[in-house]
Amino acid sequence: MLRVEADGPVLRVTLNRPEVRNAFGDVQIAALSEVFSNVPEGTRVVVLAGEGKVFCAGGDLEWMRRSFDYN
Repeated sequence: MLRVEADGPVLRVTLNRPEVRNAFGDVQIAALSEVFSNVPEGTRVVVLAGEGKVFCAGGDLEWMRRSFDYN
């Protein structure tokens, strides 16, 4: 879902769900929140990338459908 690699002052975070164009839902949002809440000391740059041909399609349609049904 996420790949996180630290290389000195650079933290690279890669969305890794290319089969759904890196769309995000509650699990991905929680994972990103965890990563960005715990950036290693000394990090100067965070690179956010997407695996595959698409950076991010936005919200996962199934997640949005479930969210709508909760209301």
